[in-house]
Amino acid sequence: MDLQGTKEARTQEEGADGPLDRSKEYHKNEGRDSHNHDNTSTVHPLRRQPQFTYPPGPHSPSTTRRAPSPSPEAVIIPQALGLSSRDVRLLCRARRHPPVTKRTLSELDLPCIMSNINLRMDANFDRDLHFKPDLDGEKGKRKRKEAADYWDSMATEIAVYAFCAAYPDAEADSLTAANSSNHSPRTFEPRLPAMFETLQEIIKTLVPERDHPSVMENLEVALLMQQIRKGVLDMVALAKWMAALLKTHCAPMRDDWADRMVEQITQGSQSQEPKEVVNGLQTLFAILEAMKLDVANHQIRTFRVLLIEDTVPFLHEYFEGKIKRGSFQVEPSRLWYIAARSRLEEEDAAKDRSSAQPDDSLKPLEAMFRGILELLLQFNAPNDFPDTFLFDSDRLWQLRSTVQNLINLEIAWYIFESQRANDREDPDLRGGTRWMQNMRSIALEIARFACAACCLDSIVADEVISPIEAALEWHLSNDSDLFRYFQNIMREKILTATLAFTRQYLPLSPLAICESQRVPPQVASTSLTPPLYLLLIFLGDLDLVISAGPHSTAI
Repeated sequence: MDLQGTKEARTQEEGADGPLDRSKEYHKNEGRDSHNHDNTSTVHPLRRQPQFTYPPGPHSPSTTRRAPSPSPEAVIIPQALGLSSRDVRLLCRARRHPPVTKRTLSELDLPCIMSNINLRMDANFDRDLHFKPDLDGEKGKRKRKEAADYWDSMATEIAVYAFCAAYPDAEADSLTAANSSNHSPRTFEPRLPAMFETLQEIIKTLVPERDHPSVMENLEVALLMQQIRKGVLDMVALAKWMAALLKTHCAPMRDDWADRMVEQITQGSQSQEPKEVVNGLQTLFAILEAMKLDVANHQIRTFRVLLIEDTVPFLHEYFEGKIKRGSFQVEPSRLWYIAARSRLEEEDAAKDRSSAQPDDSLKPLEAMFRGILELLLQFNAPNDFPDTFLFDSDRLWQLRSTVQNLINLEIAWYIFESQRANDREDPDLRGGTRWMQNMRSIALEIARFACAACCLDSIVADEVISPIEAALEWHLSNDSDLFRYFQNIMREKILTATLAFTRQYLPLSPLAICESQRVPPQVASTSLTPPLYLLLIFLGDLDLVISAGPHSTAI
């Protein structure tokens, strides 16, 4: 499970009106685990299975993949039911477990929350941090497709069981027909037993132990499957029991959702429409997921102070362990810092600064800030930030984007002022993709305002727009004198304010630093300086300084 804060459009959870408006991601890190953040396999390299190359010949292993033999629980697909090829394919190939299981929700358990290093870092920056299912991007699209296929296959499976219960000879007839044509009958591995087991497992994690016997009794898988095969399962009564149980333990805003689940299953049972029953089952699993998210987000709020106060010791232990195991190389970051420190000393020497300056105690941090600032301000994007900023890289990339946009705005304003004064521009500038794609529109707005400021015709002529557009295109595409001019201005503004925040924050605790960043919205919108939080870096002869990176949302 993954965390993303409100700055990344983290939504609220669902109220009484509908399913979860998914506000906090989990299952995020495809390339690294949310607990150990290693990209490598958990299998020790010396214990991995060796790769053998077979010589060509008659004894080479066959590359043809055999279809697995059906298990004793496999169900024959009745030919008389007349299923479409898609229905048959989904019955045979769709996933066997629901999209929401005890395992997929395991990262919402308290021990996993307390050991989730991404959560610990993000908690320092976002008071509204909370979990939501990760359904964005390609991975999310794949999850939604797998879930849709699973529920479609479940509807077909329910139809198969209902047909076989109504026509007891259907399976035997299909078997006879298959044998007469020298073909094996089409079978599928049932999903209903796994679904009931999953329901039982998840509900037991959400209700107190005193309710576990009732859960075991009402969700006894063997009995439920026996009733389904005989066509006597009272699904409506089961849905009402689950709704009553969940209402007892979930937030009141989920009650309407539980009632909707009962209504869907009731309508499906009365109309003998499997898809409507499945809609009710989908709603049921969504309720369970939402309840688990409610519990996890409550725990985040409850333990937020502890998570923040424990950030530094936790990261000390985490990185010291990785360094000892050789899975984290600190030398490149140390060399990066030494280079930044050398540049600062050269600048001080050139300015003939006195060694008795009152800010000498901040020199190590100032060197680090200047090094980071160069990566944020430089024209071309850096390959990456130092590895010691591993858990701050997303924030730093977002901060770089914000700073570059501010420089672009300064350049656009300069061109506007120049046009208003009827000055011709020397070609200099730069910009990102969005700026380049909207060049004509930006040029038109600058020309329109410039003409209005000069009391010229409200209809902007092309000869006015063209030089503005040319100037924008040049300056936003080149590391020019104009870019460097505003880059230097931005550097001094940010560095001055950053050092001021450093003096303010150094005596404070991590929690006090976090709380101090809650500036009023009107202040945040006008400030050019991000509230500073002490950054993580390994410094050669200094102790480990640990915390998170600049908070880009305050720009």
